[in-house]
Amino acid sequence: MRMNERETEPDYYEILQVHDRALPEVVDKVYRLLARKYHPDVHPASKKAWAQGKMTQLNIAYDVISNPARRVEYDFRRRYGPGRSRHRAGADERADTDRTLKCFNHPKRSSVNFCWHCGRPICAECLAGDREGRTICVPCAELLDREARWRPGEDFDEDEPVDRVGRPMGPGGVLLYYSFMTALLAAICWAVYQVALAFANSPQQAIALVTGLAVVFAVLVIQRLTWRVICPRCSRAVSHAGFRAGAPWREFLAPRPTCPFCGRRFRPSEMTGSE
Repeated sequence: MRMNERETEPDYYEILQVHDRALPEVVDKVYRLLARKYHPDVHPASKKAWAQGKMTQLNIAYDVISNPARRVEYDFRRRYGPGRSRHRAGADERADTDRTLKCFNHPKRSSVNFCWHCGRPICAECLAGDREGRTICVPCAELLDREARWRPGEDFDEDEPVDRVGRPMGPGGVLLYYSFMTALLAAICWAVYQVALAFANSPQQAIALVTGLAVVFAVLVIQRLTWRVICPRCSRAVSHAGFRAGAPWREFLAPRPTCPFCGRRFRPSEMTGSE
């Protein structure tokens, strides 16, 4: 018995991993992502044959779904394929409609639209409005906002809770840190003085060299003590000592830049720009 076309033809939407009502821009975006994932050049030699097969399926599916005329023809064939009665097809269509009209995040709620970014049905609560004249859901809108705020070298979300276990250093920890740094700078100046004398310099020249180095260190310390950054969330000024006072002891040498008032993490670009 010859197997009918409906049974032999693959599901191109499943291959592309998109909804059967996904907008063309969604199909294009997903195809580009999958093409980068399955391209043979990014796989070792042992998996190149497998990747080539996946890319072949992906290209065939994209050629059909990305072409409006071929997509309409495929959708009709997919819904009313050979061997399926009109009555059965109508029942399946109603079942599909009932299924697709449910929100992806709230299965018991009816959808009101489809998100252009992910192609999923969404209810009124999941609707985030329009982006550039196209409907978008709340998760996709948040994702796009994060992508817009992202800068190279920043791999965290400022709203993500910071794991800070342990007793804060407080004023005592800040005093201990600056005392430690003062002792370290004094040791460096003494080492520079001894090295200068070892290279046949006069004591006066060695003292002048150490004095210049001490002035540079003093300027850096004053800059640290007067440095401030404004928290975008609570609009309060945080100093270098304030970061250290609120940090646990395990972050003694390098405290993570977190606002001690509201707990927001500062981005490296915000810290650099303020300094």
